[in-house]
Amino acid sequence: MIEGARPAAHGPSGKRVWRVVLSSEDEVDIYSTFKGFRMIRPSSRTAQFHYAIRNIVGAAEERERSGLAVTYLNIGDPQAYGFRPPAHVIEAAARAVRERFTGYEHSSGLREAKEAVAAYATALGARTAPGDVLMTAGASEAADLLLTALVEEGDEVLVPAPGYPLYPAILNRLGARARYYALDPRAGWLPSPEEVESLVGERTRALLLINPNNPTGSITDDGTTRRLLSLAERRGLLVISDEVYRELCFGEPPAPASLLAAGSGAAVVTLESLSKTHMVPGWRVGWMRFTNAHLMPELVRAVHRLASGRLCSPTPAQYAVRPALEGDRAFLEDFLREIRRRRDFVSSSVSGIEGLSCVEPAAAFYAMIRVDDPERRTDERFVLDLLGETGVLVVHGSGFGADPATCHFRLVYLPDEAVLGSVFRRLAGFLRAPAAPRR
Repeated sequence: MIEGARPAAHGPSGKRVWRVVLSSEDEVDIYSTFKGFRMIRPSSRTAQFHYAIRNIVGAAEERERSGLAVTYLNIGDPQAYGFRPPAHVIEAAARAVRERFTGYEHSSGLREAKEAVAAYATALGARTAPGDVLMTAGASEAADLLLTALVEEGDEVLVPAPGYPLYPAILNRLGARARYYALDPRAGWLPSPEEVESLVGERTRALLLINPNNPTGSITDDGTTRRLLSLAERRGLLVISDEVYRELCFGEPPAPASLLAAGSGAAVVTLESLSKTHMVPGWRVGWMRFTNAHLMPELVRAVHRLASGRLCSPTPAQYAVRPALEGDRAFLEDFLREIRRRRDFVSSSVSGIEGLSCVEPAAAFYAMIRVDDPERRTDERFVLDLLGETGVLVVHGSGFGADPATCHFRLVYLPDEAVLGSVFRRLAGFLRAPAAPRR
């Protein structure tokens, strides 16, 4: 029997016909389409690749095909909610397309972009040379290249729970293992360095920090980060510091891990991008930068070797890096003011609905909301039921590594207050509704 197939009817010769679902929209009759041929099957490792933020969309698209509306609050794309990139960044990329070389760039990136990133990091206090920077197609490609260069099958990386799901997805694909350390909501989603150290084993290769955190919007204080860096130095672990949201803090931002590691024996790779701060997620412009690179020369060479295989990250967008990092920042203040107002609206709405609670986010545009669900559903079941009855799409907490029994979900609060108000009215009605009609 072919995996994914199901019996349908009998063919013209009386033989059993099987049907296989190739996508949510298409079913193919194997007898008539593939008679005499073997099915081409994917590798087994693809079955281990799970990315909840996108995976949940299938149920929403099915709802839309039936003619019902969906309010998408699952993906943090500012442009999807009406925000626009700053004009000077748009113009830099447009001018590059019109007037400058936009063919294959060096695999490590456009020199002026690397120089701008190095100057930016150095201004933060983390001395960085252009040779310590590798431009990538967003921070996501940086994560993929770095982990692919780092881990062997069976190795482990310590990752926060909840945390961004791409990291465990990449590790699963590579045959490595994500070992989760807990972020405690009772402590403002802070990690415990003692718990983190207890998880270090013989196969542990790296410690992942996401600061500010996606999905919680929490900030790890500098003191805790220093303790984690010291732990990593003592145990010989690479520190991967995802700082994509560091400039989207409503108060004082955390110090970069690269700054805190300066002069220490901790090897740090920082992942950053323009996607969220400059509202250009589809441009795919990001980078990694190496701190204390002398502690990881073979890893740096391996990352560059892998990067050479994809030739280069998108060239036109790299011309926007210097004006983005060195140009006018007034747009960022405006953006922060807008999303802070939405954050405050969400916090007030959550506190006004019985059965909901949330640690107020300190950064980014996500809220990790807990449901005291009288039906004791898993978080994924709750999210699917919410979608089915209200048309509101959020992402279940276990998709970020949270315990499904605690019934958290992540909500993107980029829409305006009118949309968010409608969402919370529907959510309140959903929680009040009787349980009988639900599965």
